[in-house]
Amino acid sequence: MVRDAVWVPNDRVPLVRTRGELEVVGDPRFESFWSREVDGCYVPDLLWKAAGRPSGTPVEGVRDDNRSCLLPDRRLVIDDREYITAVKGCGAAMDAFENVPLNAVRARAICRDVRLSEALATEDGSGLITGERWFGNTPYGGQAPDNAMIGLLASLRADQAQIAGFQVCPVVSLVRLPDEYARIASRFFWYRRYEGAYWQEIRLMPSNVRVYFHSPLTFGVDTSRAFTLFGIETFEGAERFLTNLARSSFAALTLYARSLRHDAASGLYRGLDYQDVWLDKDAVVAADGTLHFADLEGIEDAIAAKPSTVKETIERQFHRHVYEASYALEALAVEVERRWRGFRGPSDRRRWILEVLQRACVADPFLSIEPTGDRLVLHIEPAVDTEACQVEIELASEVGS
Repeated sequence: MVRDAVWVPNDRVPLVRTRGELEVVGDPRFESFWSREVDGCYVPDLLWKAAGRPSGTPVEGVRDDNRSCLLPDRRLVIDDREYITAVKGCGAAMDAFENVPLNAVRARAICRDVRLSEALATEDGSGLITGERWFGNTPYGGQAPDNAMIGLLASLRADQAQIAGFQVCPVVSLVRLPDEYARIASRFFWYRRYEGAYWQEIRLMPSNVRVYFHSPLTFGVDTSRAFTLFGIETFEGAERFLTNLARSSFAALTLYARSLRHDAASGLYRGLDYQDVWLDKDAVVAADGTLHFADLEGIEDAIAAKPSTVKETIERQFHRHVYEASYALEALAVEVERRWRGFRGPSDRRRWILEVLQRACVADPFLSIEPTGDRLVLHIEPAVDTEACQVEIELASEVGS
């Protein structure tokens, strides 16, 4: 049975789909999808108007994050799970320095070309790819080629939509913004001009529900609405959802261990680690509770020269992100208690979470959870050199209290 994708309605985003001779780098496993169903570049309406309304097909997207849109009618099933297409780098919704829409008036205020400014004088609409250098070397509202390629390379390591049990939102293709649009985008900036090519990232998402930030409905804040959206109507359904959420969250917390490799020639270890990305805003929750990591541009290999450094990296990755994962589990349990009142207080609620978590990890080849006195201990066994690199982490203290 196919597990349907779900999405929360959000602001309508008018885009124009341009086709023709485009530069595309794609995952060959999804070529039939990206070359037929979603081929083209998705230009924000305001940029299209500034360019003089060249040939293109109007497309209506749904705002996801600030510079991303969903295309809910373009879907793909992978391993019995449905995914919605998302375009990253199709224009920023908000002004970079004020909490106001990036509309035609705001665009004119940062325009460095009189002719372009005059062209927008009578236009409406909002959302723009700009030439502002943002967060290192990324065009505000667009996507930089190096970041896009990092995301694609991480996605290429996935089998279907998972890397050793770590669920991802696959990047199916990268599309370069045509030069005629890139030249115009480069003339809109506040302070620092971006120098480089403009790209878009086409990825697949099972939902647009994030854990805490950056979506119209977040699981940690709008838990009751999320239950309704996901169709959770019974305690048993909530427990199944918690099982999937716990299993996938702990896979995310141990990504380095489960992706670890050892190069005999160099003597170095390599495993995937998070760079300036977080579970609370860069991952989404599917309708069955499975956490999927979306912003793959923030995942790269971390190198270690010896087992002690491997162990340090495993521990650091776990502790850096465990609060966000725990928050989601706790939010679910609080909503379960509110609806069905099956617990005898907070300690009983936490005990339920830990019991479900233990069962969820039984089939995970890299993890096991065992009681040690009044503690629960998480045993992490990396994919290689298990004896030298395995780690034990206290998962819960004074469990009985």
